[in-house]
Amino acid sequence: MKKVISGLSLALLLLVAIIGASSANVPGSGWYFGSTFQNIGSGNANVVITAYDSASSNTYTLNQSGLVPGGSFTILPNSAFSPSLPAGFTGSIVASSDQSLAAVVNITNRENTSLGVGVAGGRASALYSGVEGTQTSTNINFPLAKQNLFNKTTTFYLQNTGSAAATISVTFTIGSSTYPYTSPSVGPGQMVAIDPGLAGVPAGSLGSMVATSAQPIAGIMLEHEHSANPATVVQGSEGFTPSQLDDTVYCPVIKDGYFGRETGLQVQNAHTTAQNITVTFQPGNITSTANNVAPGQSANFFQLSNLPSGLYSAVVQGSAGPVAALVSESELPLVNARQTSTTYNCKAQSQATATVSYPAYKEVYFGRATGLQIQNVGNTTATNVVVTFNVQGGGTFTTKPQTIAAGGSINLVDVRKNSALWNGAAMGGSTLSGVTITSDQPIIAIINEASWTLTGPDNGTTSFDKANAVGFNLP
Repeated sequence: MKKVISGLSLALLLLVAIIGASSANVPGSGWYFGSTFQNIGSGNANVVITAYDSASSNTYTLNQSGLVPGGSFTILPNSAFSPSLPAGFTGSIVASSDQSLAAVVNITNRENTSLGVGVAGGRASALYSGVEGTQTSTNINFPLAKQNLFNKTTTFYLQNTGSAAATISVTFTIGSSTYPYTSPSVGPGQMVAIDPGLAGVPAGSLGSMVATSAQPIAGIMLEHEHSANPATVVQGSEGFTPSQLDDTVYCPVIKDGYFGRETGLQVQNAHTTAQNITVTFQPGNITSTANNVAPGQSANFFQLSNLPSGLYSAVVQGSAGPVAALVSESELPLVNARQTSTTYNCKAQSQATATVSYPAYKEVYFGRATGLQIQNVGNTTATNVVVTFNVQGGGTFTTKPQTIAAGGSINLVDVRKNSALWNGAAMGGSTLSGVTITSDQPIIAIINEASWTLTGPDNGTTSFDKANAVGFNLP
């Protein structure tokens, strides 16, 4: 059997799921999850999902059989687990399958009266990708850690993916200072939540974190309001294990005053010695360098004076060894009715491939839509980039071959309206699909999810937080 770990969950799928009203240091109430799994194998998949309670030895199982290649399915708190997930459940999930899987998790407090979840006024929403079981490690890097910095704090959810109970040790690096903390024992499959306050990190801090354990672990990070009820903003990203690191990484979307949006790029030295970190922004070949960054420490690249307003991509390079990088985006200054923020992980050069999958593409689906940004990270123009949508409930729709210049990207959004895009019939609205992208050059993909109507983006008082995720590069 293959396992996946998806983290709030992909052992070849592990999920850490915040579900209950008591949501492990994330403020407010009403938190719950939805997780979508995609079959990225060549045959029909039979999937067994096991949920592990973080506070007890209780487990809950769910079976899904006959999932077609490229197809996807979604689980929610009211899905048919046996026994049923209890109210207030907080824990993690492992999905095992006889085919390879990919998974994405949505954490939100959005009110859903039909499910009896969420909370009135809840507007927060975050996405993060599952962690494939062979990519777990005894060491995980997190480039970003905040402790009540402008009312934002990061909480880390670390899952034991090994075969024996173990403690998990973390070290927060804030400037030249370090703050260690060791968790209680965590059982196999279970998760533990750790925030910087447990290690004594002072308020107003910005830095990074490294987690280690005697057993392999997976982890995700949620950035959230330090205090709010109901919560309106949450951002999610995965930790970096050694197989996901490189001395060159790609960040497809960087914004500087672009339609009122700003991004901060946080880069961690994942090498064993100090090194310089250089970021090159395109277009314009504009560079910025942070010198002598210590091991485990991060450098922040935000609102650079030599970067004109606009939309960019970035290439991050370590001078001596691997780095880990993530991008955070917000509206600055706030103009619309409410703040929306999001985070995504930059992708290592060594992970780029000619095939990318994503389990949960939304085409105006329950008031949310997906924007798909595909970047060609090869050395020559890609002339045969094809996107296939496998709609939950039936139907497959394929685009005509697209062309992307070397280093360039294309953005797909509101695809049902673009009749020239399709090789055959256009996909309709109100659909949830598994997506597979193939190319004749190595590519990476970033997914942005936002509140959307049939006529366009929704930035009003009833809109919900934006959310980003990274596509799964397949061999």
